[in-house]
Amino acid sequence: MALVMVLLVLSLTLAFFHLKCTMMQSLMMLWSSVAATILAFSFYESVAELFISRGYGLQWAHVGSYVVVFIAGFAVLRSACEYLVRVNVDLGGRAKTSSAVLCGLITGIIFSGNLLVAMGLLPLQGKVFYSRFDPSGPVAPDRPKASALSTDGFVSGLYGLISAGSMSSGKSFKVFHADYLTQIHLNKLKVQDKVLTVCSSEAIEIPSKKGQQPVRSWTSPDNEELVVVRMGIAAKKISDGGANNADGKVEFFPAQIRLIVKEDKTAASGAKLLSGSAKALYPVGFLKNGSLVQSELNQTISPDPKELKNRILWLDVAFDMPQGYNPVLLEFKLNAVADLTSYTVVKSTPEVENALEGEGLEEGI
Repeated sequence: MALVMVLLVLSLTLAFFHLKCTMMQSLMMLWSSVAATILAFSFYESVAELFISRGYGLQWAHVGSYVVVFIAGFAVLRSACEYLVRVNVDLGGRAKTSSAVLCGLITGIIFSGNLLVAMGLLPLQGKVFYSRFDPSGPVAPDRPKASALSTDGFVSGLYGLISAGSMSSGKSFKVFHADYLTQIHLNKLKVQDKVLTVCSSEAIEIPSKKGQQPVRSWTSPDNEELVVVRMGIAAKKISDGGANNADGKVEFFPAQIRLIVKEDKTAASGAKLLSGSAKALYPVGFLKNGSLVQSELNQTISPDPKELKNRILWLDVAFDMPQGYNPVLLEFKLNAVADLTSYTVVKSTPEVENALEGEGLEEGI
C-alpha cells in the first residue's frame, strides 16, 4: 500500500512539473517543499501541544498539526516565491525538461515522504494503513517493515541532518527523536486496544530529592549488567498533566518507553549533550522486588489502582545499555520527555535503593 502511494505521488508530481512548470517554477516548487518540510518537523509538536494540553484532539493532534503546518507552509512559501520572483528565465526546451524531471522527482520524493510520515503519525492500524510493525506479533525495533521506497526515511533523515547541523539549536531532532520512524510506528501498536499514543508533556517525573540517584547500574544473577531508571507516571487526566485514558486509567506498553543514550566521548569533548545524534533503547523488563521481570515490548500494562502512590505509578525500568554510552533522556509515548543529563549512573546499593524508597517502591528492589 505504501509503495503504491509513493509511486502515485511521484507520477503525479512528475506529470505536473512537466506539463505546468517553467524552469523557475520547478525550482521554486522544490525549494518550497524542502522549506515546508523543515517547518512541519520543527513546529508540529508545539502546535499539537496546544491542543493536547487542553484535552483536545489527543492522539489525532500530532498528525493533524503535521499536515496543516506542511500544507500551509508550502502554500504560503510557493505564493511568496511566485510574487517575489517574477522573472521567467527561459533557457530552452531541454533545460525546461531537465529541470522539470529533476525537480519533479525530488519534490515527489519529499511529498510522498511527508505523506508517509503523516500516515505513521495516524493513530490507526490495519492492512490498508501504513505500519512498520505488526501489532499481533513479536516486536523487533531494529527490524521494521519499511516501504520498498522509504521516502519517509529520506525526509526525516534530511531534517535530522539539518537539525544536527547548521540549524541546530542545541536540542537536536536526532537526539529527541532518535530513530524517529521506529518511535512513531511503535507508539501506535496498540491503538486498536485503545492504548493512547500521547499523554501530557508533564506526565512523567524522575526522583530528584537530595541524595536520590534514580539512574543505577544493576547486575542480574546471571551477571548481566543493566541500567535501571526510576520513573513516575502521573495517573491524572491529560489536561491536568497526567496520562489517563478516557476510562481514567493509565495504560501503556514497554515500547512506549525509550531511553536515549549518547557515547561517552560526546561529553568528554565538551559538546552539548542534546546536540548531534543519539541512540534509542527499549526496555528489557522491570525490576520488582529485586528481580528482573521481563516483558514483551507490545505487552499492554494496566496497573491496579492499589499500585499508585499519591496518584503516581512508580516503575523501575531496565535497559541493556551498551558499553561506552550514557543516558541523556527518558521518553514516554510521543510527547513526554525527562532530562537525565544531570544524573550519573551509580552502582545499585542498599543505600541508593533506600534513598529511593519514598518514591513508591518497596525495599529490596
